[in-house]
Amino acid sequence: MRLIVTTSREPSRRTRSFVKDLVATIPHAEKVNRGKATLMDLRNLIIRRGAYGLVMVLEKRANPSALVFYIPGESELKRVLMMRISGVKLGREMSDYQKPLGIKELVIKPSSIPEGLPSDVGNALIDMFKPRIYTSDMPPPRAIEVVVTGDDEVAEINFVCTSSSKYCGPTIKVFKVLRFK
Repeated sequence: MRLIVTTSREPSRRTRSFVKDLVATIPHAEKVNRGKATLMDLRNLIIRRGAYGLVMVLEKRANPSALVFYIPGESELKRVLMMRISGVKLGREMSDYQKPLGIKELVIKPSSIPEGLPSDVGNALIDMFKPRIYTSDMPPPRAIEVVVTGDDEVAEINFVCTSSSKYCGPTIKVFKVLRFK
């Protein structure tokens, strides 16, 4: 199981840093520099690498503005969903940040996510990042837990190392989730 993460063409330095943080957080993710690759080139890359999908980070005014999840179709790249982002906080901008070293698993507990937009974001993350769902009181040790909080206006995604309870990934603020047919 592999996920490819890339950017729109000619990404800003901040977007490249965001992708680097995101790939370091998701154990089965692999960063690919897009260059001049078309969507068809990216579809063929997904198939060659044996990945289940691709997340493309779009940007607006040199800041990440959306995460778009694609899967390979018969003859094209199919857009599955988009999470619109209102802001991100990179690891280097957090005071209590820890690099995720030696972590092999991404986990999520859907029952702890509030209803409304946070729940939509949680479901989108399950489709996009394929974390293992757990239901017990304690998250598994040596994993990264995806924590989604917020209300109907803005949902916040945090990645927390379960062994230290420190942030170990970017913070993402999402204001809309769109699903495509």
